[in-house]
Amino acid sequence: MLVVWIFIVLGILYSAIILYFYIGLFRIKSVNQKNRLTVSVLVPARNESRNIEACLESLWNQTYPRNLFEVVVIDDHSTDETSQIVKKFISDKPNFRLLHHRNDGDRPTYKKQALKFALDSVSREVVMTIDADTIAQPSWVESMISQYDSRTGMVAGLVTFAREMEESLFHKMQTLEFAGIVFCGAGGVGNKNPLICNGSNLSYRMQAFRDAGGYEGNLHLPSGDDDLLLQNIHKHTDWKVRYSVAHETVNYTRPAKHLKSFLNQRARWASKSLHYPSKMLFPVLFSIYLYYAFIFILLPFTMAGLFPVKFYLIGLLLKIVPEFLVMLKSMAILRRRNLLLLFPLAQFFQVPYILYAGLMGFLNKFSWKDPNGDNA
Repeated sequence: MLVVWIFIVLGILYSAIILYFYIGLFRIKSVNQKNRLTVSVLVPARNESRNIEACLESLWNQTYPRNLFEVVVIDDHSTDETSQIVKKFISDKPNFRLLHHRNDGDRPTYKKQALKFALDSVSREVVMTIDADTIAQPSWVESMISQYDSRTGMVAGLVTFAREMEESLFHKMQTLEFAGIVFCGAGGVGNKNPLICNGSNLSYRMQAFRDAGGYEGNLHLPSGDDDLLLQNIHKHTDWKVRYSVAHETVNYTRPAKHLKSFLNQRARWASKSLHYPSKMLFPVLFSIYLYYAFIFILLPFTMAGLFPVKFYLIGLLLKIVPEFLVMLKSMAILRRRNLLLLFPLAQFFQVPYILYAGLMGFLNKFSWKDPNGDNA
């Protein structure tokens, strides 16, 4: 049967892709340079009055010499008390400053515009970015900067959800699912094929940013201040890209409170995949999407006896086994092995959410920022 062979071939391809990322995790090389590079930490914030102070407190408590780094908060069209909270916090902190980003036109603005606005006013050697709802560990700046040798242009870091912010089973499952995305990104870098990273834990040399053309050509996109920049630096410059999986460089954020916010966020992330510079990525991503569609559609046919159970289980195992290997490695690094107990349950929700988010991202059916301030 043709459908059987298509399903199995798609499963084998998917399994090979995930195993490729898994192998890459063991190829990540770490350096430990005693660098004292000058750093600008950029914190874009839109309506983050509930989160911004904890983020800034974590940046104030960094072990890196304060005369070598600054923190630049960009108030990006906030309509709440974000700006006032920042002003009060930084009043006695000379290496902190606040910028106000305002849109002069009628078109909506996204995080890249806010970051570009701030980048025009900084002159440090390295830029680091963190989201306003994220907490950095005390040695974050110092440990990330230690990863730079003379040829390194970008260092990406891990992001996960804080234990204390996991208030439900839904939140814990997000931690597990998000780790899969993050560590596949790390594995890609380990294989010298950078694909994805997260702007809430990212750093790059200003010169590498300029050499890659900055955000030129994708400022109109609601996302991509991270992935697209990473791929452009790798593809269009001679700078090396690294990924830090050291525990002290992990940043902690909060999970989406509601399913609606979660799906909106994932749709926004999916939308940027259409604009990746590599011509090979889209067919690969489409084959993955098609494989997930087969898993979803063939289930009722299998239960009704219209599709061979044996081949459906084989196709399913080609997904589950390599994914579990990635989870095993990632949960060990994040020190969250207990969440592996949720892996079987997460499988039931992963396929439908990816099908929905992928379609909504392709159709641009999402918002950039949740109006309720949820993580979106």
